[in-house]
Amino acid sequence: MLWNRLRKEETEGNMKKKDGKGKELKKRSPGKKGWKGSAPRVIPTDCILVATDDFKFIVDPYEEAQGIETLTPVSVTREILERYQDMFTARWVGHLGSTHFPSQAEWEQLLDSCSGFFFYGMESMLSHVLVERLAAMNLQECQMMVVLDLTRSYESMRRQLEVSENKSAPQLSLEGPLKTAILLSLVGVRSILANQWPTLLQDNALRASILWENLLTLGKPVGRAVRLLQKMEASEVANHGESPQTSREKFMFRPLPHGSKLLPVALNLVLYGLPHLAIG
Repeated sequence: MLWNRLRKEETEGNMKKKDGKGKELKKRSPGKKGWKGSAPRVIPTDCILVATDDFKFIVDPYEEAQGIETLTPVSVTREILERYQDMFTARWVGHLGSTHFPSQAEWEQLLDSCSGFFFYGMESMLSHVLVERLAAMNLQECQMMVVLDLTRSYESMRRQLEVSENKSAPQLSLEGPLKTAILLSLVGVRSILANQWPTLLQDNALRASILWENLLTLGKPVGRAVRLLQKMEASEVANHGESPQTSREKFMFRPLPHGSKLLPVALNLVLYGLPHLAIG
């Protein structure tokens, strides 16, 4: 699987050089209002570029999140879309909340027409789609998928129990994080960033905020962005009393003190696939 991903990289890398993709990156250098104080956006030369204009998203389609409004997937994503609208997210397309519930066909249409996909919601991502239909798709154009799922509320648990009644044990096992990563890899996704076990609403909110800050504003490769989250102190990632915006500003670049232990909350988000993809 890794060999196939790297072989595809070599083929596309030669094509991108001919197309002069490097020139486009200069146009996206931070220089407008709102970038003041940010580190320079320098993408390593060996990275594979993912087109920012072709990102799609589905965020909490049942709107089942319960708790502080600013920590809900819909609120956090809305803030991200507005914050980076000028240079990155203006052309992102998708479904935010339950205003328009995406059908199976709409899920497939979004997945089939994107360079990157962002799911942010309750329970497991694959509990929202028909796995057998997903397994039959070809998602080689979807280079990067960010999956911030596995949070839970009373409403999401009730829905999960209802839909699980009609599924066999093997079908339910496919919704687990490892098998989700395997399935998405087999249908062609190059890099998958996904939680590995249940998490809290506030933890996912901070992950989303810090992750997109590093991928968009700083142009970091996905591997480095995930590693940054893993190095953060677990107590900081799980800060309950602050908004993701405040937490990001306080803790974004604070390294883990020498001798400190990495706790599960800091290691939850894992990257499967190529680490040197960057949003260009």
